[in-house]
Amino acid sequence: MSRPRYSRQLWLFLAASFSFGLSQAFVMLFLNFYLRALGLGPEWQGIINALPALTLAAVSLPLVVLARRLSNARVIQLGAALSVLGLTLLALAPGALLAVAGALLQGMGSAALAVSGAPFMANNSTEKTRVGLFTLQSALMVGAGFVGNLLGGQLPGLYAAWTGVDPGSLEALRTAMLMAAALQLLGALPTLGLRPSGKPSQPGRSGALSIQDKPTMFRLVLPTMFVGLGAGATIPFLNVYIEGRFGISYASLGTLFAWTSLATAVTVLIQPWLVRRLGQLSAVLAVQASSLPFLVLLGFAPYLWMVTVALFMRGALMNATGPVYSSYAMSVLPEADRPMYSATNTILWSGSWALASLGSGALRASGWFDFGTNFNILFAFTLLMYLCNTLAVYLGVYLPDRRGELRRQDADLPSG
Repeated sequence: MSRPRYSRQLWLFLAASFSFGLSQAFVMLFLNFYLRALGLGPEWQGIINALPALTLAAVSLPLVVLARRLSNARVIQLGAALSVLGLTLLALAPGALLAVAGALLQGMGSAALAVSGAPFMANNSTEKTRVGLFTLQSALMVGAGFVGNLLGGQLPGLYAAWTGVDPGSLEALRTAMLMAAALQLLGALPTLGLRPSGKPSQPGRSGALSIQDKPTMFRLVLPTMFVGLGAGATIPFLNVYIEGRFGISYASLGTLFAWTSLATAVTVLIQPWLVRRLGQLSAVLAVQASSLPFLVLLGFAPYLWMVTVALFMRGALMNATGPVYSSYAMSVLPEADRPMYSATNTILWSGSWALASLGSGALRASGWFDFGTNFNILFAFTLLMYLCNTLAVYLGVYLPDRRGELRRQDADLPSG
């Protein structure tokens, strides 16, 4: 058996990613139901779902400066600590004020992890191992989603059986959120072993936020805006949509999301094979385009089994391309631009996600349409944005790459 290709630093980061994925699964499954149990309606659900994304957009650029001066490893450690604190406050919130504070802190932590995670992996890997590494990290995250959703969906029922309260009670849902905070803490522990490799980067004459290759940066990050707008309108509220439309239990909902995560993990793991057969960008385009018919089914199919199949396939196909696209971006950008790419990508995605999430919550709270019509409008908007994303990748990245306008960087040697 051959020795592992990755360093101890990368295995620590991957271990943290798995636990963070478990925590995120609990949050995605229960946050809207928990807020509802606190007495916060759709408008507050939209706001609190949007706050982490808004915070991501606000603090990402300062975090780039911090990462260049300290290191990606130190910023990851800071992000892990802030995420633990934010989730704990959110889980203990008696009302809107502390929930907002927790969401803001969680957003700061997520920003730190998003800004420094990809550059940390890129700088500690080689061109030959990078696609596999990004794929493995993404598969661990979504695989953790399978475990987290499967176990998390059972938690309110188990707590209810033990204490005699209703599974939908505030106490049962608070317990699930506290478990999410505990899993976040478990993920923060491996990050304590991360160490900077090399000297911290110092900004040159053009400043800490300079971009060496602006045209390539613009081409790479533009599609993110469309994905954020489309996803923010519907994805945070899939639990509310499916529960409200088909009346299924938390346990069944958790199982449904768990199998969706597993399908995504399997699809992520076959991405290196697709890349070898098609090339990186061709694989991204093929998989994203294949997801669009399933998005139509997810939003408009009349039966739960059809929505279930669509949920599996759409999530698996759309989410699976992320690591391949990130790996490609890291390969065509200069090393100095990599943290800036992560930050810009984060700002565009989270800002557009937050805007769409706020609009989604406002639409559902307005009373203009009934439950079904609201979600028909939202899914139609999501489909339009995902179509724009696919076109932006094809016209702005794939065709220029074919023409030789995007140059591969010499990234074979790991660095700091």
